[in-house]
Amino acid sequence: MPACTRTHLLKGLSMKADIYHLVTVNDGASDNAAIVQVFSDMAANRLKRNFSLLNYYDEVPVSYGSTIVGVEGDSVELKVHEHQALILKQDNNALIKCPHFHNDLGVHCYASYVNVAKKTVILHKFSYAQIRAERREAVRVRVRDPLPVKFTYGDVVIAGNLVDISGSGVSIHADLVPATDTDQGGVLHLALAGTALKIPGTFVRATADGNDGTTCVFQIKPDTRADTIIGRFIYQRQVEIIQQLKDEVAVE
Repeated sequence: MPACTRTHLLKGLSMKADIYHLVTVNDGASDNAAIVQVFSDMAANRLKRNFSLLNYYDEVPVSYGSTIVGVEGDSVELKVHEHQALILKQDNNALIKCPHFHNDLGVHCYASYVNVAKKTVILHKFSYAQIRAERREAVRVRVRDPLPVKFTYGDVVIAGNLVDISGSGVSIHADLVPATDTDQGGVLHLALAGTALKIPGTFVRATADGNDGTTCVFQIKPDTRADTIIGRFIYQRQVEIIQQLKDEVAVE
């Protein structure tokens, strides 16, 4: 197969494995140059300026419009929304969506400079990426405060704290995880907004998370009542996350 059409999937970065997956089309240097050329063409109005930055803040997608200030060497300077600048300052990386990229792939990049007050960022080290998070069927939010959860089947218990939740699944951080088969059915026990819930669920996988424990993922099938409570919890968490962004911008 010709090099120009060959696509190799690379192992995704551990922290972002479920958000994006790096892709090589030709080689790292050539891909970076091709992506920068797209920005150069947009800056020179040879292509329509049609792109957006994307970050995930506690699993909530944050994407605002951006303006190209200039392209110099392998770097692209942008004017961005202050919320986007703040997240870039914290995470030092972002995803970019643009229909001009190769085969409609996304792009991952790093920030070499971020000024929240001036709403200015300089991006570099561009790589193609598949944006996996956009394939999610349900909105997911990360939970920061400890929230106990346990999954039970028979006499077996997997107990820990909630990491994130959506209408179709949850992740928990557990210290000890007994051997459990994939697709093992059971019941998840947790309380949201003071309401105790028992939700049928299925064990999906367990992965060492680097925090002296294991992250366990479960699919859930909430009934109408539980689905409503989860939906309210997710909405409230989204409101809190946006307020956190506003508060952090205010103290910059």
